[in-house]
This record gives sequence, C-alpha cells and structure tokens, in this order.
Amino acid sequence: MTNPPRLEIAVTSLQDALNAQRGGAHSIEISHDLSVGGLTPPLDLVQAVREAVAIDIQVIIRPHARDFIYTPAEIAVVLEQTRALSRTGITGIVFGAQTPERRLNVALIERVVAAASGLPVTLHRALDDSLAPEKSLEALIGIAPRVLTSGPAATAWDGRADLRRWVQAYSKYFSFVASGGLKLQQLAEYAAHVQAQEYHLGNAAREDDVVNVERVKQLRR
Repeated sequence: MTNPPRLEIAVTSLQDALNAQRGGAHSIEISHDLSVGGLTPPLDLVQAVREAVAIDIQVIIRPHARDFIYTPAEIAVVLEQTRALSRTGITGIVFGAQTPERRLNVALIERVVAAASGLPVTLHRALDDSLAPEKSLEALIGIAPRVLTSGPAATAWDGRADLRRWVQAYSKYFSFVASGGLKLQQLAEYAAHVQAQEYHLGNAAREDDVVNVERVKQLRR
C-alpha cells in the first residue's frame, strides 16, 4: 500500500467523538446503539459533533437492525435523512441495502447516492451475507467509493482471507474498511494479512461503554 492505513472509531456520543479525536483516530462513524451494529443517530448529535471535532465524520443511516431490507416508507425516511445529513458538513454517509433475495440492492444505494448530493456513500455490511458479493462489488464501481465489511463472514477475523482477496482485486475502485468485532490483540496480525485501507473499531476502543483515549492510542499504534 502506498498510504498508511486509517483508523476509524465507532461513536455514539459527543464525548466518544472527542475522545476518539484525542486518541488519534483519523475518522469517526456516528451511530445509535452499537449493540445492534448501529442505527441512525439523532440529527442534533451529528450537528454537535460536527461543530466539535476536526477529523472526518461518517454517519450511518440504518432504520432498523432486522436486516438490510426496507419498506417504501422506510426508504422515504432514509432518503430524507440523507438529504438532511448532507447539509451538515459531514464527510460521508454509511448505508447498506439488500433485495428480498439477499442480493445487494444497488438501485436503492444509487438513490441514496443521488440524495446525498455529492457526499460520498460507504456501503455498510450489506455485502457480508449477500449472494454473489463479487458481482455486487463490480456493480458498485463508480457508485460507492468505500466499503465497510468483514468479508463474507460474521466477523472480520473469520472473513480475513476473503477480504484480503477482495482488497487485492478491487482496491483500485474502493477503499475497504475492515470491520466486525476486531480486538486489539488481533489487529497487528490482521492488518498485516488483509492490508485494507481502513480499520473500523467499536468495542475494542471502549471502556465502561465510552470511547477510551488510551485504547484509541493503542489501536492507532
């Protein structure tokens, strides 16, 4: 890789965001309720964080945690939230969607990209348990420049061999953000093997349910 990898920290509060920045994170992803993988956060939280930190800010849009399939009413909300967030000065939107047949819903992702009005969209984990993920990646070229994924597995560690293969095959088109239960003690070996452009950490950066500055520093190192 020509550029050193970047560290992203999952945050759910203003204090989390400030601690992630103090610890040396390159970016944060704002969400609500990490216990279910993150849901859409309140707009006022996003605005408060944007005013307080200087690092890159990604914001997840995810109406529910059941799956990545959304009703027309939920899609309408997703598109409105995307438009609202695109006006806050954040760095990007994080969103994933599947069809009922468990294929990546590229058409809906394109609608979110259009609603984002030029703000980059990151694919959020909908690839991981989808059918024909490589074909989905090919269909995403030119649409979503960033892919947050554990590979075709429930955890990043279990999916490391396939994610390495995706990085080697598609890094010309995407910045891959490795995510999914990674632990501090796994990170050095994992990163050396996978060679992703970015690493997204949640619980590994937290202590007593708050992002811990020293843990972020350890992860950065």
